[in-house]
Amino acid sequence: MGYLPKKLTYRKVARLLLPHARMTATAQKWLCAALTAVSLTMLTSCQLQRGHHLADNGDVLAQPDPLAVSALEPALLPAHLQPPEISPDLTLMPEQNFWREMRQGFSLDHGLHQARVQQELRWLKRHPHYLTRLQHRIQKYLPYIHAEVIRRDMPAELALLPIVESALDPYAFSHGGAAGLWQFIPATGKRFGLPRNWWYDGRRDPVLATQAALTYLQYLENRFDDWYLALAGYNAGEGNVKRALKRANGDTDFFHLRLPRETSAYVPRLLALAAVVADPDAYGLSLPDITPELQFATIDTEGQYDLMKAAEVLEVELDDLYRWNPALNQWATPPEGPHRLHVPVAMADDAQSRLSAVPTQERVNWLRIKIKNGDTLSQIARRHNTDMAALRKANNLRGSSIRAGQALLIPRSSQAMSNYPIASQHKRGDYQVKPGDSLWSVANAHQVSVRALVKANQIGPKEVLRVGQRLDIPGTATRSSRDMIRKVRYGVRHGDSLARIASKFNVAIRDIARWNELSVDRYLQPGQSLLLYVNVAAAE
Repeated sequence: MGYLPKKLTYRKVARLLLPHARMTATAQKWLCAALTAVSLTMLTSCQLQRGHHLADNGDVLAQPDPLAVSALEPALLPAHLQPPEISPDLTLMPEQNFWREMRQGFSLDHGLHQARVQQELRWLKRHPHYLTRLQHRIQKYLPYIHAEVIRRDMPAELALLPIVESALDPYAFSHGGAAGLWQFIPATGKRFGLPRNWWYDGRRDPVLATQAALTYLQYLENRFDDWYLALAGYNAGEGNVKRALKRANGDTDFFHLRLPRETSAYVPRLLALAAVVADPDAYGLSLPDITPELQFATIDTEGQYDLMKAAEVLEVELDDLYRWNPALNQWATPPEGPHRLHVPVAMADDAQSRLSAVPTQERVNWLRIKIKNGDTLSQIARRHNTDMAALRKANNLRGSSIRAGQALLIPRSSQAMSNYPIASQHKRGDYQVKPGDSLWSVANAHQVSVRALVKANQIGPKEVLRVGQRLDIPGTATRSSRDMIRKVRYGVRHGDSLARIASKFNVAIRDIARWNELSVDRYLQPGQSLLLYVNVAAAE
């Protein structure tokens, strides 16, 4: 429905007519459609009274389009009586092209008169093949994201936000620790229910992260009553937007607020992208061919599942199963859930029946051991490539206390760990602790970070090492896990050191020095830019 002037949004029209009513985006469109129907009827009546569009014999040559009239008539009912699923554009004129379908849900003012939006449009015109290079990711994820945005009655432009955030890369990782399609930092991910543990990172799950991001955006729009400000809050944090509004003394226009530089460009970048999608010909650009069909479906694993076993049952490559499930970090699905896998939509029904047909006790191998003197739960977990939470769950343990002679059930991979293209770093070897050793000295001697050593051995960062204790030394990423290595530009801050940065990103000090041609003894300067190659699944 493109009958509104560019600067006049559906929301503005609705608020002018009904200033005290709270209306959804769909209700606002229905109200505008009703007004248009009335206007069209009056216009047609006036034309006929003046004899316009009449043939010599008095017949009307240009009858009103019955399709358009029938599409608009339901909008004459009050908005609250309209079923939300009824959409004249979708039910009467189904679209086969994804971009045309997306345009039907556009409702934001794209701010084409703003200099910052024009600046972002110039960047897109200078990079005409940018969206084409993303065609595979767009086809894989955007139809699902768009469907969820429409289901929640949100502006369709918001479905384009992960292109701005991550270029639709589920393994995207920022210098601030944000990860996934929607670039959640750990704290915000936890706030919106994204699990993050040794087995799994919900920030990289395209389904869970999309649901969390849209919930967050709805919360922000409800708080600020403005989609521009909601987007700014998503990028900079709601506190920064609130402070900017306070400084502006009631001026709520996004383009007049003093916000961080990144945020000032962030909203215009989305608006420019939406403007190109709305009318690519106007900018001399073309969009990649995308179909509206969903590319993946989610099936219930009904509990923990060895991924090698699942791949065999489904008759797919294990690498492909990992690519469809980028949130998985290890050799199996998480023992405490979510108990599900994403698979190509064409095989979903068959995949569900195949996985369900495998007896529960055969989905993960179980090893029964007897605890020996000196064993700890963390050592046993490390030794058998699992975590303490999984051991506690499998053995109904409340804490970490175990005793010699006690039997313990351990989930175990069906094949050697070298056969799994897991995201975590594989073991390079082990080391026996000697007198005088500390975590720092062992990490430094093997050119790994303390955090990597702690994570590989599942011990506390302040734990005192025992003489004779064996430590696993994490190595470099396996061939298959290189798909999860991302290049990160990090700006050095006050108080930073090579050791601190190495610990933050779980990389070795010597590697940072090698990547940036630095001496390990050289002091860093605030503002200095460092190039890092980060294993997304291993980074904190």
